[in-house]
Amino acid sequence: MYIYEVVRSKGLHFGSHIVIAKNEENAKKLVADMLNVFQTAIFYRPTDFEVNGPIDPNNYKEETVI
Repeated sequence: MYIYEVVRSKGLHFGSHIVIAKNEENAKKLVADMLNVFQTAIFYRPTDFEVNGPIDPNNYKEETVI
């Protein structure tokens, strides 16, 4: 498993989500599925997102909140 930062690829301002997934495609799908549970007017697809990562926690010099 890897840690990924998932961001909106275009359109409205959108924060990022940090997810743990096997690969980038699964990371995007997890975020899209999670957001679709709460939405009634917008349907998100994995293609609506981009992935930054994988994030290696060993690259951080100090402890941090993600």
